[in-house]
Amino acid sequence: MYSIYHFWKHLVDNKPLFFETANLSEFNFDRRMLSCVNKGVFPDLAIKLNKIRFIFTGGELIELKDSKSYNVSSFNSTVPTGKKNIRKIISSEHGTIFLQMQKAGDDVFSLEEREVYYLVRGLEKDIRKFV
Repeated sequence: MYSIYHFWKHLVDNKPLFFETANLSEFNFDRRMLSCVNKGVFPDLAIKLNKIRFIFTGGELIELKDSKSYNVSSFNSTVPTGKKNIRKIISSEHGTIFLQMQKAGDDVFSLEEREVYYLVRGLEKDIRKFV
């Protein structure tokens, strides 16, 4: 079973690696919990859906925002919102996002409204002082 809470726990457990990784997209996220991984396309990450959704539904969408300072980069690709309809993101059942999710075992359209989270990281020049 996976959820955004499991995702954040993975980040906390791997905090030193989080600061050593130059780009968020290259961080060693736990791929077992992800149904898709993209670069430059929303969503950057999606958590797998849980077949039994009693406590955790899974399916959360995550956009990665990385900056070499403490200024947050722009949200050009998508307007930040708390939820998005998966049908508006996946325009075709032949698209990369749909195929990745399906291959991961998701019944993609079984949860149409997905929660959206943004992982924003800013760095100082000497990141070693944070580890």
